[in-house]
Amino acid sequence: MDKFYKPNTIAILFNEKLNECELLANKIKNDIKDDFEVFVQNTALSLENGLPSKPDLLISIGGDGTILRCSKVLNGTNCPILGINMGNLGFLCEIDSNEVGNKLQSYLNGNAVIEKRNKLKINLISSNSKKEYSALNDIVISRGSKIRVVNVEALINGNHFATYKGDGIVVSTATGSTAYSLSLGGAILSPASNKMIMKPIAAHTSLMGGLVTEDVIISLRASSNEDLSISVDGFIDNKIDDFDQIDVEIDKENKAFFVRTENFEDLYWSSLAQKLDLKKGDVISGK
Repeated sequence: MDKFYKPNTIAILFNEKLNECELLANKIKNDIKDDFEVFVQNTALSLENGLPSKPDLLISIGGDGTILRCSKVLNGTNCPILGINMGNLGFLCEIDSNEVGNKLQSYLNGNAVIEKRNKLKINLISSNSKKEYSALNDIVISRGSKIRVVNVEALINGNHFATYKGDGIVVSTATGSTAYSLSLGGAILSPASNKMIMKPIAAHTSLMGGLVTEDVIISLRASSNEDLSISVDGFIDNKIDDFDQIDVEIDKENKAFFVRTENFEDLYWSSLAQKLDLKKGDVISGK
């Protein structure tokens, strides 16, 4: 991991749906404004209009959903994110809101490292157009409110792999492997992994743990008697009727960057187990 150095300009983005997020954002600004150039903005405004200036650090206040939106705002830049968790699990967040007073200043002083996470490059292709998106977590193809079978054909590097009949399909990054994919029974991938995991949703026939791939392009084609939707990172939505094919691959150029404690790698799995409530039983000490 690369060393994180003390920033000059800091953007603080907050979840506009929670008043306590805005309060904390303004409190942090008031506490550090004498030492840094700071601006505060909600994520909805940032997604619509961008940022007023280029920051050296973005502080995200909310939960993992807020970080996904911040990643969209920063897409294509090297600015790292420091996540402050105001929600429940906060897999992507670095510190909890009640730790800000004790821990934040140490990060701002440069006592940290930068972690890189892989993202998906997603091309939505039709006969006369193409849209490109970037996803830190996943892309989901799913049925609407009516209970109808969705047929999703999956090709790997252009070759037919399987056609799933069920509620849809999820393709996620290593980061997204602890999100929707995990709730479907998918495997947890190492955060540094450049692999993708493809997991059907309630499919009639399914690979139980999903399919883990590397250095491939997954192409998806879907059909149903009802409307289908595509969701990118849970907040960018399109109707699938507008597209003939969705190509998904790991983006080799565009990454997401996070500010982490210097011993982040040593603590990652223990912290993840705690958040997932996986720690059971007593520690068995060696003889």
